[in-house]
Amino acid sequence: MITALLTLCLAASEPIRLAPGAQEVVKVHNLTRVGVGDPNIADVTTTGRGELLVTARSRGRTTLTLWTSKGLETRVVVVDDGKSSELGRLVKSAVNPSLRVEEFSGRTVIDGLLDSPSELMRLRALVGNDPNVTILARLDPRVLPAVAQNITAALHREGLKNAQASVLGSTLVLEGSVADERERQKAQLIADSYAGDLLRH
Repeated sequence: MITALLTLCLAASEPIRLAPGAQEVVKVHNLTRVGVGDPNIADVTTTGRGELLVTARSRGRTTLTLWTSKGLETRVVVVDDGKSSELGRLVKSAVNPSLRVEEFSGRTVIDGLLDSPSELMRLRALVGNDPNVTILARLDPRVLPAVAQNITAALHREGLKNAQASVLGSTLVLEGSVADERERQKAQLIADSYAGDLLRH
C-alpha cells in the first residue's frame, strides 16, 4: 500500500513542460476547481470534458492547484524557451556537474558548491552579463584554506613577504603590509589571479 501511494505521488509531481506560447491538454478526472499560482507564466482554462488547456505565457515556473472529488492535487508547470535548458547542459559539462540550474519567476538560477575559483570564473564567463541569470553558486568552504595557501605562496615568491591570504568564516581575506601602492596593486593582481572577486581586500 505504501509503495503504491509513493508511485502515485511521484507520477503526480511530474512537471508539465512547455515553450512560451505552446499549449497542452491535461486530463483531470472529477475536477471541481482549478487555480494557477502565477498567470503571467501559465494560464489554464477548463474544457468541460475533464480536461484542462494549459497555455504557456512566459519563461518561469508556477503551480497548478487542482481540486477533485478525491482531494487536492498540484502540478508544476515549467515554461522554458530552451535557453535555460541549454545553459544547464553547458554549466554541468563545462563547470561542475553537481550545480543546479532552475527556473524561478522567469529567471534562471544557478546554485550549488564549486570546487575551485577557476570553476567560478568559468561559470561567470559562460553566463556573461545575461540579466535573466542569477548565480548563487559559491565556493565550497572546504577548499578555501588551500586557495589561501596558494595565494600566500605566490605573494611570497614575488617578494611580498609581509602579505598573505587567510580565511575569515567563508571569505578569503588579503591582509598584511606592503611598501607602496605599486606593491599593493601587485599583491591584488596576484590574489585576483587565484580567486577573482572572492577576496576581500
